[in-house]
Amino acid sequence: MYRDKVLFFQWKSFMNHGISSALQALGIDYGTFFYQFRDWEQDEKFLERFRGIIGKGEYGKVFSVNFSPLISDVCEEFGIPYIAWIYDSPVHIRNIEKMKHSSNVLYFFDRGQAEAYQNMGIAAKSLPLAADIKWFEQKIAAGKQKTRHRISMLGTLYQTEYLHFTRPLNGYLRGYLEGVLNAQSKLYGAYLLPELISEELLCDMNRIYQNASSDGFQMGKRELEFLLAQEVTGRERYMALALLSSHFPVDVYTEKKDAHLKNVRFHGYADYETKMPLIFAHSDINLNISLKCIRTGIPLRVIEAMGCGGFVLSNYQEELLEYFKLGEECEAYGELEELYAKAKFYLAHEELRAQIARRGLERIRRDFTFEERLKTMLRSAGD
Repeated sequence: MYRDKVLFFQWKSFMNHGISSALQALGIDYGTFFYQFRDWEQDEKFLERFRGIIGKGEYGKVFSVNFSPLISDVCEEFGIPYIAWIYDSPVHIRNIEKMKHSSNVLYFFDRGQAEAYQNMGIAAKSLPLAADIKWFEQKIAAGKQKTRHRISMLGTLYQTEYLHFTRPLNGYLRGYLEGVLNAQSKLYGAYLLPELISEELLCDMNRIYQNASSDGFQMGKRELEFLLAQEVTGRERYMALALLSSHFPVDVYTEKKDAHLKNVRFHGYADYETKMPLIFAHSDINLNISLKCIRTGIPLRVIEAMGCGGFVLSNYQEELLEYFKLGEECEAYGELEELYAKAKFYLAHEELRAQIARRGLERIRRDFTFEERLKTMLRSAGD
């Protein structure tokens, strides 16, 4: 009944252009449907429209960036594969039971995250992200930014509500949570938070919240894990930027600056199409400090910075070492002292830095294309 035509569901995702270009290059028959969810888990208007589209029998597969429980429901109802390529970590949905639908073919950019979902009974696979190099080259060639940055970073500083949520707790619980943060901050390449958040801890916290609040607030495990991951990431980014900016010029593109980082030059949000590629291409060092709940995977910013021909200095990530040659295609650090030492070294060795950036770009061009990724994903769903 259903054809091989693919429906590419689009929202305001970073990867729309690269995926569309790859589908065209591969000669795959596809259509698009754009919809911006306000709530990814409840939307009757969307369900009515999407059922109408799928019910016509024109499409044999649905593909999206990130996982939509509502799309999954409709695909399960009509018995067609739903392929989701997930670049968020963690997945921002409340109920993960929809991820167990038999119609789902789920790919996570983070193998560690995929393994965690496998342990929950979800058929999760892992596949690294990709870069649209031709598109980046066009944006860089058309751009007007000529000023080079010595060290730059794009991304939030994660100024969290950790103090707000820990203020009602007793000294023992606050001390325990600080211990959890300190333990996680000292480990690069290991993710401890899920194991350190016990049911007993949550029960003790929620008993206090019950007595202290009038709105019935209760903290869930996933919510606490994400809060702690953001907090430890925010602290690491602050310490790294404070250290580097006391020795070198550092430029940060983020929506909310931190007034305590007096030596950092803040520039506000960097538009994905007009500014981001130019920043990556015109920075001597592109700094990446991953959100801690990315367990093993390579963040999209790393792949895109290399795809723009930029030199990348990243925190240690297990898959970064598996897919790239450190010191030849990119660089990584395992502690703040090593970050400072490598930043100092590479800022002083321009030719070596440029050579590494060129090799990194060639690796992205060879092994991190949207065409290869889509062939893998569509093949797994019957092609």
